[in-house]
Amino acid sequence: MKKLLITGLMTIVALAGVATSVWAAPATEPQTEQFLVMVGLPYSEASAAAIPKEEARQIGLDALTQFFGVNFGHLSGYHVEMGYNPAFDPREMSTIIYKFDGVDGRVPVENNEVPDLMWPANVTSSTWHGTITVPSNRTPSSDGLMLRGSDLFRFSIDAQTGELVGLQFFPSEDPIARPAMQSECMGSPLQIFEYIDNMTLQHNIEFASHAMRFTEQAGIFEGEVLRAAKIGGGWMMGRDGSFELIVNVALESATGETVMLTFQGRDRKEMVGVSLFSRMIDYAIDRDGNIVEPTSQFVCNSEISNWVYR
Repeated sequence: MKKLLITGLMTIVALAGVATSVWAAPATEPQTEQFLVMVGLPYSEASAAAIPKEEARQIGLDALTQFFGVNFGHLSGYHVEMGYNPAFDPREMSTIIYKFDGVDGRVPVENNEVPDLMWPANVTSSTWHGTITVPSNRTPSSDGLMLRGSDLFRFSIDAQTGELVGLQFFPSEDPIARPAMQSECMGSPLQIFEYIDNMTLQHNIEFASHAMRFTEQAGIFEGEVLRAAKIGGGWMMGRDGSFELIVNVALESATGETVMLTFQGRDRKEMVGVSLFSRMIDYAIDRDGNIVEPTSQFVCNSEISNWVYR
């Protein structure tokens, strides 16, 4: 697979609906800014086999530039936090899987007590994680409807190979920062979940087709796109104290590559997330430690029945 996947993605920005005007020179952040929870351990915990933190940082920034069009070289005042997640081997589950003791707390679960549905379990590689905070003129509101006064980007990089694992963009829906962006907000998260529950087969075809076009033109896969399926959704904060739909789409190539894309907006379908989770999986093991086929590349969606084929 490609490490950065794409070149010249800016030629298809119109398809993704990305507005580049949001990344003007930032102002000083307000004192009321609520900072994010960092993913991963402090970078000093990285293993000796990991690529250097600065190398991972640059790979992440370059990938964000290619996917979202943001030019960090023309920005000042942004902040990058780096974290490291070590490799995960389910044979060490007793340190992270717990059960309630029925009285007053949780106790570690031994491997032989882990439920059958947890097996086979994937063995994953270590990753670097980065979070970029880009200040803006917005002030978080005291009622909690606007949680941030900044735009956020996140990336994940395989700590051994430098391959891209995931990207996220939490875009501003502020009408001043993005005056040309169409608002498609709803009144509450409940309305969005009701909308998701009532999405039809045509919605699935619409989002799947859009995702396949995007994937082809972005060059995400080495091989040809085979199929796609809408696998769920949720909400993000929108304009004027409102909320906006996001939809996840799973895609697979003819050669078995997989990716999950996240789009924001019912109509504009702005791409705000990329997950190449399968790149983190080295292999899978069963309860007895035998090497078996990895579990579903699409988390919590082992059986997808609504595939739309190219």
